[in-house]
Amino acid sequence: VGAVTKQTLFPPLMPAGRPFRVSNASRSRRKGIVASSLQELISKTLDAFLISAGIVTLVLEEDGTVVDTEEFFKSLDDNTHFMVLEKGQKWT
Repeated sequence: VGAVTKQTLFPPLMPAGRPFRVSNASRSRRKGIVASSLQELISKTLDAFLISAGIVTLVLEEDGTVVDTEEFFKSLDDNTHFMVLEKGQKWT
């Protein structure tokens, strides 16, 4: 009698989403967004703020530091406050 071994393959797990807060440049609108990567955060921010241009800059709301690499994004704490800047807008 031969033995039968069943192997179950699981798809790679996506990293768990983390909570963040994003405001517009004037700070008049704020949204809570859960994302697991910088690209996902940008994509969800575009949707949440109804931005169609697609070219935005994410900065830390507290000091205007540009968040433009995945490595830097991963180093930030949950609930970090971001500001989304569209073309021509500046952090103040």
